[in-house]
Amino acid sequence: MTLVSPGITRVVFAVDIEGYSRRLNLEQMREQERLDRIVRHAFTNAGTGYFARQDSGDGVLLILESGIDQAWVLPRLLTGLRDGLEVDNRDRGPTGRIRLRASLGEGTVHVARTGFASGAVIEVCRFLNSGPLKAALREAKDRDLVTAVTDHTYKQVVQQRYPGLDPSAFREVLVTQEDKGFSERAWIDAPVPDRAPAVPEPRTVEGYGGSTGVEGTGKQPAAGDGRPRKAPGSPLNTAVRTLEAGYLIHELKQGHPGDGTGQHGGGSESKEHDGRTGDRHHGHHGDGHNPRGDHVSGHHVSGHTGTGTGTDAGPSAETEEYGEEDEEDFDDESPDET
Repeated sequence: MTLVSPGITRVVFAVDIEGYSRRLNLEQMREQERLDRIVRHAFTNAGTGYFARQDSGDGVLLILESGIDQAWVLPRLLTGLRDGLEVDNRDRGPTGRIRLRASLGEGTVHVARTGFASGAVIEVCRFLNSGPLKAALREAKDRDLVTAVTDHTYKQVVQQRYPGLDPSAFREVLVTQEDKGFSERAWIDAPVPDRAPAVPEPRTVEGYGGSTGVEGTGKQPAAGDGRPRKAPGSPLNTAVRTLEAGYLIHELKQGHPGDGTGQHGGGSESKEHDGRTGDRHHGHHGDGHNPRGDHVSGHHVSGHTGTGTGTDAGPSAETEEYGEEDEEDFDDESPDET
């Protein structure tokens, strides 16, 4: 008959250093010493010891003594770890800081030949190395420690609001590792970013021809496609067109004798106010001449139409050709190709 070691309900506590493998050998040795000091400070602060310890270089797994007062010990264990880390990181600068992930749970633990036999140990270690906990620490730029607790520990200890624990600081996540057949709920004391970052919304502005949509195109973005689109005009092109338009307005106002432009007789005249300069320029009905209807920043500058209607001439052939070329580029960047 094989003897089985006693299965005793114990608290399981694990801590790991972020980015440990990127350190040089001498740096790893120093960080192991620092981690040991921080952990010892945490247990001193909690007023308890551990039953067993298993080191892994970049981290440590600790099995606490049985029969402890969890309402007293666990809050002080976590605050002691946080305070010890804060003191150790003080005055070290960004490159000298160490950042920690911690995980806490409870369950039946057997001492086995090469370690522990315990579902609680497995659960705590899976949470310690889980994607959500790593992401939470990575995004928490203003702190050096994030902690995950099991659903059981959250309900039995954290949710009871024992001094030193704030349930509102914890976020529930589902930790899943399909290759290991593992899926359990955990609670993390920091915001957990979404697994897939949100696609930035395209900026809606006045586009080509005064319409709205993806910046500078007058088109709406394809669903789910956050890639930037090409604008139909560069700042240089816009500046040139603005100068052309100003020159054209000046010519129309002054007129040139003998060239058929400017002030024409024999036709009715309608006045129109230019909001950009405060000047008035004139559109004419009758036999006026239309040199070109220029397009500036989504607005048409009224020239003199050959049809005697006094309406805008619309984009020039050059402008229309550019619009077609840009539309081809827009259509080529469809979401289906990515």
